[in-house]
Amino acid sequence: MNEQHKLTETVWTPQNPEQRPIAAYRRHINQKFNANLKTTKELQQWSVRKPHDFWIDLYKWLELTPELPKGLTKAYDDTVGMSSNPDFFPGLKMNYAENAMFSNPDPDAVALIGIKEGMDLSREEGEIVTWHQFREKVRLMASALRRCGIKKGDRVAALVATGVWVMVIYHAAASIGAIFTSISPELGLEGCVSRLQQVTPSILFADADTIYKGKTVSTASKVQQIVSRLNPKPHVYITPVTSTQSTFPTIDDFLTKANPDDPLVFERVPFNYPLVICYSSGTTGAPKCIVHHHGIILNLKKIAVVHNSTTPQDVILQYSSTSWVVFNVMCGYFASGAKTIVYNGSPMYPDSKLLLRMIEKYKATYFGTSPRYLLEVEMTKSIPKEEFDLNSLRIVYTTGATLSAEQYKWFYRSFPPHIHLCNTAGGTDTCTSLVAADSTGPIHAGEMQVFGLGMDVDVAHPRTGESILHTGEAGEMIVRKPFPSMPCFFWGDEGNKKYRESYFERFAEVGLDVWAQHDWMSCNPQTGGLIMHGRSDGVLNPSGIRFGSGEIYAIVEAAPFNTQISNSLCVGRRRPRDSDEQVFLFLIMNSGHTLTPELRNVIKAAVKNALSARHVPQFVIEVPDIPVTINGKKVETPVKQMISGKDVKASATVQNPEALEYFRRFREVEREPRESRL
Repeated sequence: MNEQHKLTETVWTPQNPEQRPIAAYRRHINQKFNANLKTTKELQQWSVRKPHDFWIDLYKWLELTPELPKGLTKAYDDTVGMSSNPDFFPGLKMNYAENAMFSNPDPDAVALIGIKEGMDLSREEGEIVTWHQFREKVRLMASALRRCGIKKGDRVAALVATGVWVMVIYHAAASIGAIFTSISPELGLEGCVSRLQQVTPSILFADADTIYKGKTVSTASKVQQIVSRLNPKPHVYITPVTSTQSTFPTIDDFLTKANPDDPLVFERVPFNYPLVICYSSGTTGAPKCIVHHHGIILNLKKIAVVHNSTTPQDVILQYSSTSWVVFNVMCGYFASGAKTIVYNGSPMYPDSKLLLRMIEKYKATYFGTSPRYLLEVEMTKSIPKEEFDLNSLRIVYTTGATLSAEQYKWFYRSFPPHIHLCNTAGGTDTCTSLVAADSTGPIHAGEMQVFGLGMDVDVAHPRTGESILHTGEAGEMIVRKPFPSMPCFFWGDEGNKKYRESYFERFAEVGLDVWAQHDWMSCNPQTGGLIMHGRSDGVLNPSGIRFGSGEIYAIVEAAPFNTQISNSLCVGRRRPRDSDEQVFLFLIMNSGHTLTPELRNVIKAAVKNALSARHVPQFVIEVPDIPVTINGKKVETPVKQMISGKDVKASATVQNPEALEYFRRFREVEREPRESRL
């Protein structure tokens, strides 16, 4: 057993676990299939042993429409390899929007609350849209799209921030069988062009302004430059934010094309027909255009309804930009009938407590956020439960990085103890959580709870691909059976070459046809909890000791260090001439603090005590900045490549590309500097 695994502290146990939807679903499976499953983990194991029974039953349980073809006994063709991406539910024709837009039976219930940065929450309610009003907006938008010549399979692009408009455009495009793609309007010119040039939209909606961190910036010049570089040229319409002046017509002009008598109808398409194009981070090159299909609603609603207990009574606050797959995940909660808050702006303006004020005002029951945001709140030294009324919160769902054991403990000291804190893992590629919540099971500090139902996730030996899940050793996170949110394909990827390279080449040499997620994880045999150690291509490997950067972050970004350290990046350097990898830990210090030799020694001692002497970074160095993506994720691999001697250029997805070039100087560093910063 891995020496680091032990019986970790239990920080949360559920109240009335048998009343949760996942428990009701387990009882349903027991009754229907004559099983005797006692826990969610047993239910999960059954779901991957009996994938056809599970996926067919789940479709019916979620009351998706229309009904499956009669006599269907197999969810997909299991005689072909996983890499051939077998279609799910052959013969079924359905539509994502039809299933999403009638999930709340009360037409007068609130569907959306639109909030913009700078709004006075004490006096303003935001833009309130009922389900009836939302359906009317979608009906007119769909009519205008059709009468503008947009048809099934055309791409509808939205350079639009999270808000009511993007929800309307998304569902209207889906309703007519068009393919939707969204990009956050603050993404730089090259990032927008590199995406849109690949997918050639027929129509482009763009916000007139971006609002972020107290600044309002017109997009007029950027939109002009984007369109000048697109061929063929799309129709362009501007959505007002603060200004309305533009050389392009507005979205109100566009809606005049609608026929007010056109009914709301849905183009039913195969389950596996393209719905939306998401983009990989593309930190060092052109982003991959990942195409997801209408059937993603099955996995989205599975997580929302079964794992996370979402009902039409819930109030959802999921912070996300429209460039991130989490936007689509948020739409999955909306598709469960829940009232959804859509926020355009920075989560840190005017301060890090803005989202907590929203939770209090709107009595949010679900809060989707990131470990980084919780760390920012922790660094304010405030106790949120004493400052805000957060008793409405039922679940806090974090993604994008790993929650450390210390963050779990801080959370339960600082938030109401009944809240279910779930750290999850999935991604743009899967459009679902591979690791998800179990509302009936305990939470152990530093550990994720359970694999998603139906997802045959495993921990594989990095050379042989054999399962090492139960050994406690860390390995490659893989999926062994098909799942209904595998991407259809990558846009423009002839022969699916990049698709196979991305997911299926990892273990092809040993004859395994499995999906590689390229994450490094382990399972604690004592608790069954799951631990994410970072990206497998960023695994640190000094002297053959493999470990993830997340293990280092869990120490240096937790108390007591987070009073002095603002952020960190841990990567390995192995130049062509090096016989071994050397580990660098780069630190951004908080204002008023510097990295002293004494602090450096304390950090190394803390890593040694918490992990082992073999985990101690050889170099601990202060830097002025660390490259991150526009979604706030650390950019490890390009830094690793840069310090190892490879010239890399950050893509437009990197929020601060100049930060990457700074790391070139560490190629020749052979000892730590005496001064705090190099």
